[in-house]
Amino acid sequence: PRLKTSLLPAWSVLMALLVLLPVLMPGYVLHVDMVFVPQQTLLPWNLGIGGGLPRSVPQDAVVSLLAGPIPGQVIQKSVLLASLVLAGIGAGKLAGPSLAVQLPAASIYVWSAYTASRLLMGHWGLLWAASLLPWVIVAARTARQRGHWLPLVLLCGFGALVPTGGILLALLAIPLATGFRSVLTPARRALVIAGVIAVNAPWWLAAVRSSSMHESDPLGLVVFGARADGVGGVLTSVLAGGGVWNSEATLGSRTTLFAAMGVLGLVALAALGWQRWWRDNPPEAVVLGALAVLGVLWAWISGTLGDQVWAQQIVSAVPGGGLLRDGQKWTVWWVLLLAVCAPWGLQRLLTRADENLRLFLAGALTVLPIAVLPDLAAGAFGRLQAHSYPQEWDSLRDQLSRSQVAGDVVSLPWSPFRRYSWNGSGVVLDPLPRYLTRTVVWNDDLPVVLFGRLVEVGGDEPRAKIIGDTIASGKALPARLGELGVAWIVVQRDQPPASRQVDLRGATMVWQQGDLQLWRVDAPVTVRTPRDLVLVAVDLGVLLLLLGGSVAWVTGRIRSRV
Repeated sequence: PRLKTSLLPAWSVLMALLVLLPVLMPGYVLHVDMVFVPQQTLLPWNLGIGGGLPRSVPQDAVVSLLAGPIPGQVIQKSVLLASLVLAGIGAGKLAGPSLAVQLPAASIYVWSAYTASRLLMGHWGLLWAASLLPWVIVAARTARQRGHWLPLVLLCGFGALVPTGGILLALLAIPLATGFRSVLTPARRALVIAGVIAVNAPWWLAAVRSSSMHESDPLGLVVFGARADGVGGVLTSVLAGGGVWNSEATLGSRTTLFAAMGVLGLVALAALGWQRWWRDNPPEAVVLGALAVLGVLWAWISGTLGDQVWAQQIVSAVPGGGLLRDGQKWTVWWVLLLAVCAPWGLQRLLTRADENLRLFLAGALTVLPIAVLPDLAAGAFGRLQAHSYPQEWDSLRDQLSRSQVAGDVVSLPWSPFRRYSWNGSGVVLDPLPRYLTRTVVWNDDLPVVLFGRLVEVGGDEPRAKIIGDTIASGKALPARLGELGVAWIVVQRDQPPASRQVDLRGATMVWQQGDLQLWRVDAPVTVRTPRDLVLVAVDLGVLLLLLGGSVAWVTGRIRSRV
């Protein structure tokens, strides 16, 4: 019995190691949106104060709080490894008590096109939320059947590192815990709803209080909608949990006929197995099934009808609609549904087969996802590698932290992404905003090649827009920076030159090392430190709620065991 109970965790750990082995080497994996630094300072923008929309709130604040005693590379490796392991164990336990369904469920959920796209996009906060989805379903079942609601609220809070992750968990948690003959009293049902909303407050309150709340570019749906990344078009791609808009975040194996046939086979098995899973778990089957279908439908709409006015109005006119523009994100419910139902479909087909055949085919289904997507292994065949920052980055950080001249920093060249030779020349979001001890204003417009032409999706940081317009006009940039509260300019000389050279007349270079230059603005600088005491108080309250609730839950568990 002990061997059987350890097989699911062991298999989940093995899969995580197979995927992340290069990532676990010393150094930092800097890939597209995934940026970790040795020590990240807690700054106002980490909380959604004074900048654009809070797209990575409270993710960056959490990393900043942890990155004092814990090195950034340890945080990165730990959260990625934990995400894949928790996803595998959670999907297996959700599927059922038998290893014949647990191991295939773990494989289908972990070794998926969804996992690959989020890893290769660098969306580790969303990957973390996806790993908690099955655990939230289990916790919601416990709340509904036994009245223990606190773990559910805590899980929703710990999973809400990014807005999309918080919504994915909340839309599952609330109906499962409060509906379907729940034993919770009306007061406790209201408490669950209020608790789930409250633990998500760090991001939604920051969004409500942001001046950029209604500034999502409608072009975003066209650019970020789902794309066909394999045989069968957009629909087959999103049914596999794939369809990410960025071609650099896809696997080559997705383009094979074998991958398409594997997906269709899993869908057919899941259709057979849903009824069997529904018999034992009707609330979960209904709610997860409904959300899964809606997620796939929206992903398909984003990829095929994204140029329609009504679809763009949902993204640009509805508050918070910008969260919907990357349609492929919402297919994770579907991937989890496939994972828990497909093994039951296989068992249903083999009702009259002998035990040996059933075990053999269950093993075949377990390794099928790996066979279909072999290039997810070893960090997507080496595309995810750990590297070290050059010494001059630490020197720049020290130089600015010691300076008595107040003011923020502008990062040049004026483009959001970087390619460094010391990072294998891979595309990565500019690490400077997270590396320095001061707020960095950077270009948050996103250039994307769409149907053979370059388009830009507008950002939402007001100061960045002013700086971008000044650079485009050809005027001297330092003359405008003082009134924006910017006193420093960092030039990264190892980058390709931007489309327009920046006129730095009115600034003096005060430091240079390696490929980094530091310039100080000569004109007087009006320093404005953004403050939002309400948001800070709410964030502290949520942090205390999660920590205090966790201590209370752990203490209660210990007492019950004693």
